[in-house]
Amino acid sequence: MSATKQRLLDKWLSGVDGGETIPRRVTAEPVPLSFAQERMWFLAQLNPDSGYLNMVETLRLTGALDEDALRRALEQLVRRHASLRTVFTADDGDPVQVVLADVPLPLVVTDFDGERAAIEWLQAECQRPFDLAREPSVRFHLVRTGPGDRLLMTTLHHIAGDGLSLAILCRELFALYAAFESGEPDPLPPLPIQYPDFSEWQRGRLTGQLLRDQVDYWRAALGEPVPVIDQLADHVRHGEPSLRVVNAPVRLSAELSAAVRASAREHEATLFMTVLAGFTALLHRCTGRTDLVLGSVVHGRDRPETEHVIGMFANTLALRADLPAAAFTDVLRVVRQTCLGAFSHRETPIDLLVAELKPGRNHGQNPLFQVACVWEAAAEEADRMGAVRVAPVDFELDASEFDLVLHCWEEGGRINGVLRGSTDLFRQETVDRLAGALPDLLAEAVADPRRPVLDLLPGLEIGARTAPRRTERTAATTPTAGAEPGTETEWAVAEVFAEVLGRPSVAADDDFFELGGHSLRAMRVLLRLRKRLGVDLAPQTFFDAPTVGALAAAIDRARDGAAGGADDIDLRAEAVLDPEITPPGPAGRTELREVLLTGAESFYGVHVLAELLARTDAVVHCLVEAEEPEQAEELLSAAVAENRLEPRVAPERLRVVAGSLREPLLGLSRIGFDRLAGKLDAIYHLGCESNLTYSYRQLKAANVDATREVLRLATRGRNKPVHYMSSPSALIHRDGISAALPEDGRLDPAEVLSTGYPRTRWVAEEMVRAASGRGVPAAIYRPGRITGSAGTGAGQIDMAFWKFIRSCLELGAIPYRSGDPGTDVDLDMVPMDYVAAALVHISLRPIDDLRTYHLANPRRIRLRTVIDHLRAAGYRLRAVDGAEWSELVQSAADDGRPDDVVSSFAALQSRAADLPRFGSLRLDTTNTLAALAGSAIRCPEVDDGVLAGYLAFFLDNGLLKPPPEDA
Repeated sequence: MSATKQRLLDKWLSGVDGGETIPRRVTAEPVPLSFAQERMWFLAQLNPDSGYLNMVETLRLTGALDEDALRRALEQLVRRHASLRTVFTADDGDPVQVVLADVPLPLVVTDFDGERAAIEWLQAECQRPFDLAREPSVRFHLVRTGPGDRLLMTTLHHIAGDGLSLAILCRELFALYAAFESGEPDPLPPLPIQYPDFSEWQRGRLTGQLLRDQVDYWRAALGEPVPVIDQLADHVRHGEPSLRVVNAPVRLSAELSAAVRASAREHEATLFMTVLAGFTALLHRCTGRTDLVLGSVVHGRDRPETEHVIGMFANTLALRADLPAAAFTDVLRVVRQTCLGAFSHRETPIDLLVAELKPGRNHGQNPLFQVACVWEAAAEEADRMGAVRVAPVDFELDASEFDLVLHCWEEGGRINGVLRGSTDLFRQETVDRLAGALPDLLAEAVADPRRPVLDLLPGLEIGARTAPRRTERTAATTPTAGAEPGTETEWAVAEVFAEVLGRPSVAADDDFFELGGHSLRAMRVLLRLRKRLGVDLAPQTFFDAPTVGALAAAIDRARDGAAGGADDIDLRAEAVLDPEITPPGPAGRTELREVLLTGAESFYGVHVLAELLARTDAVVHCLVEAEEPEQAEELLSAAVAENRLEPRVAPERLRVVAGSLREPLLGLSRIGFDRLAGKLDAIYHLGCESNLTYSYRQLKAANVDATREVLRLATRGRNKPVHYMSSPSALIHRDGISAALPEDGRLDPAEVLSTGYPRTRWVAEEMVRAASGRGVPAAIYRPGRITGSAGTGAGQIDMAFWKFIRSCLELGAIPYRSGDPGTDVDLDMVPMDYVAAALVHISLRPIDDLRTYHLANPRRIRLRTVIDHLRAAGYRLRAVDGAEWSELVQSAADDGRPDDVVSSFAALQSRAADLPRFGSLRLDTTNTLAALAGSAIRCPEVDDGVLAGYLAFFLDNGLLKPPPEDA
């Protein structure tokens, strides 16, 4: 390590952690560079004659431009942002930034005859290097190309700003010009800090133990990075890089973009993670390597003070993907985990890692990696600057520090990008082939995510090489190199796996899901194993033990009567609430002006949304599981339409928020999270993942961690009430239900059901109780068996009761309890519109202490009433005993019916030989009825009219098959 780098490393590793806010500097003395600036300064010293660190934004201006107003606006921008009037000098060998009090406006105005010649001149001009020690790091060029036509180019050195800085510059320029053109004063509010304030704060904060912890993470994560690019290159790497690149566009169709977006949601990943996984898979496909290191960039603006400041906040991350398996779903899983870990340690300066890890020289600009994938923020769509029309002019960059870099973004619902390859290594046609292969690979991967990556794009040729391919197997060959099944149970499980998946044979260590299975096919496996081995397994057991050997062991344990399938989780420890989630004081105003609704796009959520809009004057911020605001709006609009609620959901009081229950801070930026916390008067937390087959670990992020983030939001800023929608399953004893569940009841951890969903609900309720004990106003609501809306008929076919009814209609039969053909049960069927109305009404009452409310129907309905209604509608349903019902269910698993239909049988009937225990759930409603006393809210009776509405809705939407035509 050089003396300079050692001095920097020692300086970075010394000191103590700084404060939580960024203070203004009290002197005008020179300031050390931020870590990101220091990297840009070193790169500029290495390449003093290159303009590859210049960022460019060019606009076409059409109309009567007031050049004086434009000049004044540019002058004000330079005065407003210290980074635009900063020079960089060396103080005893270390670079410092010196903010100049005043600088001449760096604006060049010239004339050209026509736009083509002007653009050629601007393209050359924007590559002119800056003298950082003598001139500020921004230039403006205004070129007149004809009457009413001009080009305005901004060139900003990367040491003074990042991509978001250019967007801030343009946005503020437009606002200043419009004001000055109209004779108005500067409309922009003062900035809370300047960039040198951030530099000084960052130097004081990122030191000591905090930095040691960050470096320790990266040391463990990166180890010895593995170069990947040379196998792809057309030319041998030699000498210092020229930094010149060739470009190729990457375009995904609207249909493919939608499929990639859906795949991201399915795998709980962001859109960037999914595209990055595709790019990683392409590199794996082309090189055969499973150990890959790619670079990326994070914006670094995690604090509110930095939101509107022009400056270099971005940091480069090295993302190592060590791929344990070759399927795309495995690549995406590893990439997602890698990104989450890297993002939580994103403050570590990249050059510090280079100094610490000593990866060696490769003649590239970044010895940790040579390939990068960068997600660009969507461009702002302003088309006017005052009275002047504005349109962007795209200058293709022809310089980059990376050997190969994919820039991508989302625009108009489509994913687009550009792939840039170093001319030192690649020919144009090679970059073109790679750019064309990425959409093709993504299309095949999202269509069949379990397909091995090396089987994708057969015959893909990169440069002078043909990409590696897996050897095709014939039916006579063994599909895996794993050990053969050893026990009789293992052979039975392997046989069923092979049948369902259509494979010739399966090894003992083969994973059902890695072989191409999914949750619906898993139901088919469970039914066949039940028939052949006589053992009932909960679907969760399959998810926890997906290999032949593990599932066979679970079956053997079940035969021996041993308990199995429960998560080995300390629920009490899981329910401990972070100490920082403590309200700053008593609850504030009781008037609801703005509220947050999580799970807004769900069946529950849209009905509560309609009630909030009807019963309050509040603005409702709707948290929707989505990557982008446009996608979130589409999902919410679709949910409102599907549930026939358009007349009741006016958009004027909606604020749609794209986020995720599975991510820290609900998927929001720290700035967005804090800003939302400052607006809210109450939170309605309805969002959850309700897959009853998943384990606790699979559900924890959406059900437990999200509740913790909601409580964090409630205590950030002022104290806010939380209304939490839970489930009766949190109160059901593992030994069964013997009486009505009391509203204020509570189980010990050892008494909670062993499956994942009720355990996550129990933990979430305990956290809400803990928050209440610290002073957060809170209420818990547990709905009964919701079967649809009495008003509109809208319902969800994947609810347990309707799954059972669908199974009966598919089989033309209904089971009765053994020896009792007249079996009947009474049901709690509660309409969703009543649940929503009752919840909102109760939530508007003052909260003195924590209360729990059961939102159930006090008037129960007989199952026979539902069956008689279906028979009257033309369905043939004969009563069958348990043995015949079991045979019908097993036959259905083997007769080629769709997987989703088969899953209804398996998921509902743990024994497939009796009526489900729908009548066993009884909820005490004392608190609820007392809270509704005096109101006009009454739970409607589920009579023939309501049942007819449910049936009509399912038939209209193709969710149930119609009765026979001859009925």
